[in-house]
Amino acid sequence: MKKQLPLLIILVLAIAFITACTKIVTTDIGGDLIPPIDGVNTKEMFLDVTSKNMKDTIVKVGIGTPNALGYISNDPLFGKTSASINVELKPSVFPVYPVNGTDIKIDSVVLVLGYSGVWGDTTVPLGFRVYKIKNTDASADVLRSDTTYATNYQVERGDELTENYAAANIDITKLNDSIYPFEEAATNQLRIRLNKSYGDELLNDYDTTSTGAYHSDSLFQRFFKGYQIVPETGMGNALLKINLLDTNTKLAVYYNFNIKDSINKRDTAVRYYRTNNYSCGSSNYVTRDRSGTAIPSYIPTNGNINDSLLFIDANPGIYTKITIDSLATLSNRIIHRAELVMEQVPGDPINDALFTAPNLFLTPYSLDSMRRFALPHDVLISNGTVGNQLSYGCIPNKKIDPITQQTIYFYTFDISRYAQGIVTRHEKSYPLILYAPSNDYIYPLETSIYQVYTGTSGPLNTPAIGRVRLGGGNSVNHKMRLHIVYSDIQ
Repeated sequence: MKKQLPLLIILVLAIAFITACTKIVTTDIGGDLIPPIDGVNTKEMFLDVTSKNMKDTIVKVGIGTPNALGYISNDPLFGKTSASINVELKPSVFPVYPVNGTDIKIDSVVLVLGYSGVWGDTTVPLGFRVYKIKNTDASADVLRSDTTYATNYQVERGDELTENYAAANIDITKLNDSIYPFEEAATNQLRIRLNKSYGDELLNDYDTTSTGAYHSDSLFQRFFKGYQIVPETGMGNALLKINLLDTNTKLAVYYNFNIKDSINKRDTAVRYYRTNNYSCGSSNYVTRDRSGTAIPSYIPTNGNINDSLLFIDANPGIYTKITIDSLATLSNRIIHRAELVMEQVPGDPINDALFTAPNLFLTPYSLDSMRRFALPHDVLISNGTVGNQLSYGCIPNKKIDPITQQTIYFYTFDISRYAQGIVTRHEKSYPLILYAPSNDYIYPLETSIYQVYTGTSGPLNTPAIGRVRLGGGNSVNHKMRLHIVYSDIQ
């Protein structure tokens, strides 16, 4: 009897395990979407979708959101990308002369940018040049602190400031190293040395008189419009994430001076010009070059009704239009789960590892109101932002592609309640927009008068950072489709 007892316990546990597994399959699919009863007979189906590549878009990028900076020279699938930054850096208070002392001599001038990450190939150095923003009209604002500029906003370039008029060579792998410049211990700094003559200009050409640049913020803007940081074309294969409001971002002027009431005694000091949210403007200028890729054969839209390949990159980028016509024709049933499934079509594994996939967002589009808005019943709004990006399906997941054995990204957007509303309450079925938003807003409802943020504390993507080639509704091996798990109504 004692020998049989362990066998009995194992048998009971096995039965309990099998019962539990069966319950998950028959009653727990869809969670709170169906009544908590046993014996529900679930079925599944796949609905075809129609998917089309749409045009490149633009996006507005503010000084308080991450900016992209760098150059992608070799992405075989998406082409070349160039990202520049225009920004104002100023003394913290006015009126003030930026330095103290006599017989002042410039040691060096360095433009410092707060670095917060990289996308692309870190083994290839990037090159950068710094220019003044051209001052064609002293009374006109080129950058305003109360304006958020689009990524196609062009700023005219003035005199070059880069040291020796040669592009600064930046080793990306060392950007997060600890460094110890004068009176500072720092990490995550992109440092570009400028000509010392520019430091002399800052100290000798401006003053605090009633008409001088250092008398007030408005006068400083009349004299100086800001800086333009530009990647060197053909140099590098990565985009950097730059935080303009980080304390790392500044213009550092290092100088030495004669100590007062001393003979031949000198000291060294540094003065900073910084950004702020209240009086400094900025813009993030991004250009795409799709030549040499397959994209021009899809955009402008080709004659195909249903594209087999979909190209989506972080705004400013390409987006996809999706229609699911057969959803509105389904008879009434209990939908436990309806998920729009999409998979990456693998390319070169090295490039796919370097140029990772973005976060995506799915939104209906109304041809009547010409608006994008939150997917009814499935997108949750909280405190002015979308609150369920993870459960909704915005974040890419990884799996092994059974065909190539490569690691690929895939997305599953949960549209269960939206689908239930269509088949049960005959609510409207909309065309859907799939895109990789950066600093983006949508309407909570089609009729709303205000908009909500698609991100949370920050944007879903840094501008231009992230890309993925998905299988469309006409793909053979990586077909986009709507997977529905349901039960018939008895």
